[in-house]
Amino acid sequence: MMRSRITAASVPLDWFNQSRRRGVAVVELIIWLPVLMTALMAVVEFALMQQVNQQVNLASRYGAKIASEVTRAFATSPNLSDINQTATVNNLQSRIDTFLANAGLTASSEVRLEHNACVNNPLQVDTATPCTCNATGPGTLPAGEPPQGEAYVRVTVCVPLTGNVPNLLSTLGFDITDRIVRHSTNYRVETNNSAPSPVIRLQSLPAGVTFGVGGPVPVTTPPSTLIRLDVNRAIAPDPISLSFDGSLTTDLETPLAGLTLTWTKTGVPSSGPTAGTTFNANFDVPNNIFPIDPDTVHFVQLTATDPCGGTFSRSLSILVRRVN
Repeated sequence: MMRSRITAASVPLDWFNQSRRRGVAVVELIIWLPVLMTALMAVVEFALMQQVNQQVNLASRYGAKIASEVTRAFATSPNLSDINQTATVNNLQSRIDTFLANAGLTASSEVRLEHNACVNNPLQVDTATPCTCNATGPGTLPAGEPPQGEAYVRVTVCVPLTGNVPNLLSTLGFDITDRIVRHSTNYRVETNNSAPSPVIRLQSLPAGVTFGVGGPVPVTTPPSTLIRLDVNRAIAPDPISLSFDGSLTTDLETPLAGLTLTWTKTGVPSSGPTAGTTFNANFDVPNNIFPIDPDTVHFVQLTATDPCGGTFSRSLSILVRRVN
């Protein structure tokens, strides 16, 4: 009985070469697979980080545009002085968070609004969680008001990477936990500061003084700018004392308490400038009965100044006439 024997000489040489190549390929795969996986995870993570970075940049632009167009009127809400306050309904951070949600991102950790317009609260921060980046925006805002119409806003948005980007490389020492993306945008404010509108009221008349017959109704100025007073010297003292009130003075951007009211009076005797909401002044009465001595004309002027330095003045003309 014959038995076959396999010898090295009977095995083709290619079989050994193929086996050797397969072994080398397996070893190379074992060596390079972690490197390739790491590179792939790095590409994915950095691509997602770039996407988040771009969306946060757009969110800061979106917020700056809203802030630059909102009214300055303090009686309207939201306005530039409260648009990023926590108590304000539909405030700036909530609008930015809606923008981020539509982009598939989590809510911001902080939205910071800075402005140099002539309204209150030049720094407004709405923070959901403390922002470790301590965002203040790049540099400083351009010079603001005055002059009027040169105001700027800066909106800074902070968004955490956690929850928006997978932390794939943390085991390799690149941990994005507590890392935050921040972007700031400056826009010029598109609403202009308005000048105050002073209003003068004659509060009361002393005994012996009446409104002249046919004279205009002395309510306020505006619209009334002329008041004629008939003085009975037998009852009224000379000079007579009149009181004026400026508490109806208005300003679109600033409450009355934030305005500076200054009074002056021309004529005999003259007085002022005097600051305050109310004003008391004396008025000389002609010595002789009209028409021997003409009426005396006095002017009471109220000037209102807002925090921006904007001023506006109104005058009330008062004709004093002796009737006895």
